Amino acid sequence: MASTTLTLPASSGDIVCNRINQDGYSTEYLARSATNDVRVRVRHTQTNAKNSTPALDRHNVEVSKKVFADGTDPEVPSKVYLVIEHVPGDDPTILVDALADWLIAASNSKVADLIGWEEASD
Repeated sequence: MASTTLTLPASSGDIVCNRINQDGYSTEYLARSATNDVRVRVRHTQTNAKNSTPALDRHNVEVSKKVFADGTDPEVPSKVYLVIEHVPGDDPTILVDALADWLIAASNSKVADLIGWEEASD
């Protein structure tokens, strides 16, 4: 069973999300304040084997934030997600760890490059 909370260690301070839904292989968490909400959705599925491609385990973590509209500014949505697909029994941890480390390397400079429409390189 999924935990009743999920904590995102944000640089501005931890975002503690409370579980609001769990059904089958998915769980949803929510942190709401007066100005925004943050949702985390975790889903697990399995793809069917096709042609010569084996069945794959698929894991999806999606984090979305909505800054609420106020009297003058419109609502501001943003979303980040990660999908991991792998053959059951294969361990993709090394690739997930490498991607996470690459994204936050050099004080998040790779994230800044990506959102600045720059080429992803060293």
